[in-house]
Amino acid sequence: MRFAALLLAWLTAAAPAAAQACEASVISKPGEVIAALEGGRTGPVLVMWSVERREGVGEEADHFARPGLMIDFRVGADGALAPERVVVSVTRYSDPELGRAPPLSEVRVRAVPAGSRAIEWGGDDPSKGEAALAKQLKGAWPAELVVEVVARGVVVASSTFDLSVLPVVRGTALQAIAKCRG
Repeated sequence: MRFAALLLAWLTAAAPAAAQACEASVISKPGEVIAALEGGRTGPVLVMWSVERREGVGEEADHFARPGLMIDFRVGADGALAPERVVVSVTRYSDPELGRAPPLSEVRVRAVPAGSRAIEWGGDDPSKGEAALAKQLKGAWPAELVVEVVARGVVVASSTFDLSVLPVVRGTALQAIAKCRG
C-alpha cells in the first residue's frame, strides 16, 4: 500500500512535466516530418524527417528491402534546420524458400551524397558511419543521397533520396511546430 501511495505521489508530480512535451506530424510529398518540442511550447525543437525514397529508383533483392532514411534536425532561432543525426534502416528477412538472410556482420552500407565522398560502415555497427554521414551533411547539404546495401561484394538493395526538397521540409516542419504551439 505504501508503494502505491508513493507511485501516485510521483505520478501527480511528474504529470505536469510530461504534459509539457509535444509532438506533431505533417505528411507532405518529401515524407513525414515530426516536430518534438521539449519542455512545452517554448522549449527547444527537434525535427525528424522520414525521407521518401525516390520512386522507381533503387533496387531490392532476395533477403533485402530498399533502405530507409531518417534525418533529425535541431531548429535554429531563425528557423533553419541543422542536421544532427542520421538513421539508415536496413531491412533484411529470411524466407522459407530462399533460406536465411546473410548476417548483418557480412553486410556493408554505403552512403553516397551527391558531389561528396562515399561513407561506408558495417551493417552490424551503424553508429560511426551514421555519425560520419550526419557530419558530412552538416558541412555540405547535397541534392541527392544514394544508399546501397552490399552483401558479399554485391549491391543487394539501394535507394535514392531527393534531399533538394529541404526548403519544403522546412515549411512542413514549421507547420508541425505551429501545431504544438497553437
